Amino acid sequence: MNVSHFIFDNEQFNRLFPYFILINKNIRIDGCGKSVDNVITHNPGGLFSSFFIIAGYSTVNIQLLSELTGKTITVSPVNNPNIHLRGQLEYLADTEQFLFAGNTLEEGEPHNFSLANKNDGKVKGSAIFYEDILNEVPADIVLFDTEHHYLFINPTAIKDPVLRELMIGKKDEDYCQYANRPLSVAHERRAYFNEVLQSKKIRTWEEKIIRADGSVQYKLRNMYPVLDENNEVKLVIGYGLDITDMKRVEEQVKISEKRYRDLYNFSPALIYTHDMDGKLLSINPAITSTLGYNEEDVVNANIKDLLPVYDRKKVQQEYLDKLAANGNGRGILRAIHKNGRDVVYLFYQSYVVEEPNSAPYIIGFSHDITDRIKIEKELRVAKVSTESAARAKEIFLANMSHEIRTPMNGILGLNNLLIKTELDDQQRSYTRMISESVNNLLVIVNDILDIEKIGSGKMELESRPFNISNKISRTMQLFQYKSREKGLDLVLNNRLPEEFTVIGDQYRFAQILSNLINNAIKFTHKGGITISAALLYNANNKVLLEFSVKDTGIGISEDRLPIIFEPFMQGSSHITRKYGGTGLGLSICKSLVEMQGGHLKVNSQLGEGTEFMFSLTYKKGLALSDNRPEQVIDIDQLRNKKMLLAEDVELNQFLAKNLLESWGCEVDVVDNGAQAVEKVKQNKYDVILMDIQMPEMDGITATRKIRNLPEHQHSNVPIIAVTANALKGDSQYYMDAGMNDCVTKPYTEEKLFEKIVEVLKKEGVKLPEANNGRIVAEPIAESSTMEQITPPQMEENTPKLYDLTMIETIGKNSEGFVNKMIVMFDDITTQDFDKMKAAAAAGSWQEVGQVAHKLKSTVGNMGVDIMKDAIRELEMRTSNDPQALVVELGEKLERVKQQIRADHPEAFVNPTN
Repeated sequence: MNVSHFIFDNEQFNRLFPYFILINKNIRIDGCGKSVDNVITHNPGGLFSSFFIIAGYSTVNIQLLSELTGKTITVSPVNNPNIHLRGQLEYLADTEQFLFAGNTLEEGEPHNFSLANKNDGKVKGSAIFYEDILNEVPADIVLFDTEHHYLFINPTAIKDPVLRELMIGKKDEDYCQYANRPLSVAHERRAYFNEVLQSKKIRTWEEKIIRADGSVQYKLRNMYPVLDENNEVKLVIGYGLDITDMKRVEEQVKISEKRYRDLYNFSPALIYTHDMDGKLLSINPAITSTLGYNEEDVVNANIKDLLPVYDRKKVQQEYLDKLAANGNGRGILRAIHKNGRDVVYLFYQSYVVEEPNSAPYIIGFSHDITDRIKIEKELRVAKVSTESAARAKEIFLANMSHEIRTPMNGILGLNNLLIKTELDDQQRSYTRMISESVNNLLVIVNDILDIEKIGSGKMELESRPFNISNKISRTMQLFQYKSREKGLDLVLNNRLPEEFTVIGDQYRFAQILSNLINNAIKFTHKGGITISAALLYNANNKVLLEFSVKDTGIGISEDRLPIIFEPFMQGSSHITRKYGGTGLGLSICKSLVEMQGGHLKVNSQLGEGTEFMFSLTYKKGLALSDNRPEQVIDIDQLRNKKMLLAEDVELNQFLAKNLLESWGCEVDVVDNGAQAVEKVKQNKYDVILMDIQMPEMDGITATRKIRNLPEHQHSNVPIIAVTANALKGDSQYYMDAGMNDCVTKPYTEEKLFEKIVEVLKKEGVKLPEANNGRIVAEPIAESSTMEQITPPQMEENTPKLYDLTMIETIGKNSEGFVNKMIVMFDDITTQDFDKMKAAAAAGSWQEVGQVAHKLKSTVGNMGVDIMKDAIRELEMRTSNDPQALVVELGEKLERVKQQIRADHPEAFVNPTN
């Protein structure tokens, strides 16, 4: 304890050190604690030695006080030596005073272990020196008398200085009480203490201590007796070491040893050691289950004794010598089971181990691979047999094909010559039957050869560019005559561009399509066959296409659908008898589709027809072309500008497209971001109007993909966000994604025009000056002749629920344009609200929010304000009762539509032409 760096007033001193004494450099008393006044009467300024003595010292001077500074001493009144004040002596440099910080009072004989109680100064200095050393030793050191009283305690044993001083003269029972330790500790220590007194020998034990926080500490305790000249115990020295870390290490070592021992004992692999001559030193219990031996049977035996006689000569050269030379080795060896009959194959890995002061030895690991060896032998035999059978089958098929095709060619040739002669009707019918029979037989031969190629993995696919739309048309033309013969309609519904080039195997594609069309015609007696093609996905350099062949034929029963694609299977057994065929066609189609990474599936109802659908992924070839005619109208600033509109709402598409075209722009319209990216790859646009929320790919993702396109003219096209979101910060978010600017739905014609012009000018595009700042466009054409229908009647003085100002402005007051917008609003909101109701009924509130987002821009364009709040809550999903909100929205929508129908009956008419 060091108080020399603190400043205390008398009140603080009295609380901390009730028995303090201040001594000046003249060894006079400058002040005392109030408790000292209760013990002895003294005169302030009197000599210290006139009123007090220091235990163990006869005189007090500056030198002694300097030596005792920082130590605990005992001070007693001269007139009452049985009173002992205990405390630490400190030197206050600032005031040149010594402070005796007394804080305990005892009565009786003092217990002061100090060799410095001798008069000889030399002895006294040595005692202080050794006491200092004991206090610095990082081990518990204590000294007991023969009654088990503490005479000395170093700070390592008890860190608390107050408790340490208090324990002088006390016993372990007192320590347990003060330190809140169980008395069992004191009893254990007392037992060892008594044993030391009796045996006069050192006693050592481990002590486990549970700390207040629950942690465990281990101490290695020692009690050593100090004997006098009569060989009697006069003192007992106790010292202890903290061995907690060592105990933890021991525990970890025990756990690790157990784990390794368990691994050794329970391992299914053989683990063994042997010397460099092959004598086994140890082996784990796995030898019993593997070879039938016990450990005692093989230890000290040579490994040669466990091998077949014909392998023993190889051990030295092929095993031991290689290990000695390389330090490790691996391979397969044969061992004889204890029964003397079974041969066990072992895969071994062995390593040479060298340790200091010991001879090198070998540790090895072996696995029983007998079953694997047997299976490999059987597989080799089977492989030879299978390859022989395959070769025989190939030879047979090749010969069969040759032997059948050769006479078939002769039959066809002669039949063709016969057709050129004069024949009557019956003979001509016979020749047609001959041709059909020969062709059917050749189809069967080709199918058998194809299924064999597929099964053997010898079918190879080409990878060449071809126009898939052209291939579909040409393949379909092959069946026109056949379908007309049966009175069937053959319809093509191709939604792919005419010039759509992909890279793949056009012949295998045509084979798949031909097989499906041929089957459809074969099993259809009335109605027709529809061939469809569509683009499902277009991204990066690949396209996913879907094809369909749908007929109105006899159909397939539900129980036959799971096996319809298996070889030699048909819809039913009577089909083979009635229609012929091998049942290989669909199996070949399925295999060819799957070889190209696609899928083939079937939907069918017995008696109603069948639809086969297959999808294929191709690499893209040539880009799509857009031959849309250029539209020119008298608008100078944006005339001939090519615009791309990415918008999924039909009404918004119609509105924006008509608006742009009225300005003399050429407009391409796409429904989602993915299509927008593909259009940009194929065309050079002046501006893109990009909706934010769209199906398949949103506007943000599409913009980022466009900005990453390799060609500068595509990646740098100006992009304007067109969104119904008007939240603060959205525009910055769009700019960060790579967009140039943002316009909010619903927008005015002037606002959109100005935004486009502004963006183009920022990009450095030179535009003609506007005509006095006005936007001049030709009016949109009026609608055709209509037939009047009777609209629902509305009450007079009903508040206006909509506002067509923006629509009328954009449409240049064209009645036809406004009527078209009204009808589209009626149709689209009806469809969207039906979707919203279905989603709400299913609890799909995310889908409800998506539909609400679409409705927001639709009703905004028509100036329908009474629906905005409900739509916004459904979009953001903030309503506590969304079901009720959907009902409320439906009621408001119906009121709006009724009012519009009543106000604009001319819009709801049917064309007469």
